[in-house]
Amino acid sequence: MYSRFKDAFLLFGVFFVGGLSLSEAADKVNFGKQIWPIIERSCLKCHRAPYKKPNGKIAKPKGELRLDSIELLKKGGENGVIIVPGDPAKSKLLTLTALPEDHDDIMPAKGDPLTKAETELIKEWIQQGCDFGDFKPPVK
Repeated sequence: MYSRFKDAFLLFGVFFVGGLSLSEAADKVNFGKQIWPIIERSCLKCHRAPYKKPNGKIAKPKGELRLDSIELLKKGGENGVIIVPGDPAKSKLLTLTALPEDHDDIMPAKGDPLTKAETELIKEWIQQGCDFGDFKPPVK
């Protein structure tokens, strides 16, 4: 009996005292499973470590912005930070990807734009504070 009471109390402490209700914990955006695949597919062609092109020239990240590590994603590029935890309106990762498809500044500049569902997911992740969890980008 004591053990069940203790387990229930611990769960209460983790989810309620810790600031997350059970429904909030279930709705929390998972960076590694939900946001990283979007970045990997849509952003890393232009925003990764310098590399040698087939013609021998070195390709550098556009806008000095690299998104291939958490530290660099947090740092931003030549135009400043791109994520402001808790403030989607000030987060260029969202504002530039949510622009109309024919806008000159939309990101990604090449390829298909993000879907509405993808931009909404990024917005929710930013509103929740940009939690990266224990995610580590794959080493390539």
